[in-house]
Parts: sequence; structure tokens; C-alpha cells
Amino acid sequence: MKAWLAVFALCAASLAPSSARAQAPVDSLALARQYTTWLYAGEADSLLAHSTDETRSEEGARDKFVQMSQLIAQRAGFELEVSEETWKLRNGDCQYWRTAQFSAMDEPLLIRWVLDPEGRIAGFGAGPYTQAPPVESETCAPPAG
Repeated sequence: MKAWLAVFALCAASLAPSSARAQAPVDSLALARQYTTWLYAGEADSLLAHSTDETRSEEGARDKFVQMSQLIAQRAGFELEVSEETWKLRNGDCQYWRTAQFSAMDEPLLIRWVLDPEGRIAGFGAGPYTQAPPVESETCAPPAG
């Protein structure tokens, strides 16, 4: 289990956005759902085609999508039920967070997508919900104060 979590963290960190971007429009829910469907189906080329130029140019970007897809299929199984879909502010970016129960995991799995203002993939991550990374805000609005 620890090795699996380490690979999730490695994949998530390697495709994480490196600088703050304009927030993705919250109405991009359909896109985030489509990207998740493609991830589950192993459609790395579709994900890459809908990624930012920066993401596409990263060495091994396609392989990271493939690896994450395979890990989810092998270790988590298939999605049974979505318990939450939301947008959170993390690292200055608006992120789509999808929490779902899977057939081979006791705890929910969290899928995260960072989308640019045009809805292109600027980063992603996945891992057990209990190990969700910290956020600046529970919504995509900048934190008050």
C-alpha cells in the first residue's frame, strides 16, 4: 500500500502546475468529468490532447497518464459511487476534486484536476481521500482576510 501511495504522489507531483494560473471556470464540471472518464479508460492520448502546452511538453507526460490509469485499475478497481464533486483552491489554482468509492479500496479515492481558463489540463493528482493535500480554500473563491 505504501509503494502505491508513493507512486500516486510521484505522478501527482510531476504533473502539478508550477505557478499560479488564472482560475478555471467553475462551469467546467463536464470537462473534469470527461477527463476522469478518460483517465479510468486509459485514454492517455485524449488527456494529452486536452492538456496545456506546458503539460504536453513535460518529459513522460503521456506515460504519467498511462501509469496513473493503470494504478487506479489495478489497485482501486472500478468506481462504484461518487460521494462528492467540488472545486477547491489549492496552490493558487482552482481544482476539481472528485471523491469516489472504488471496488478494491476500503477508503474513497480522490481524483484532482487543475484546469486552465480554457479548460485544458494543467495538472492532476490522485490518492486516498484520507491523504488529501491541504487547500487554501474550500471553494475557488480566494480566502478571506
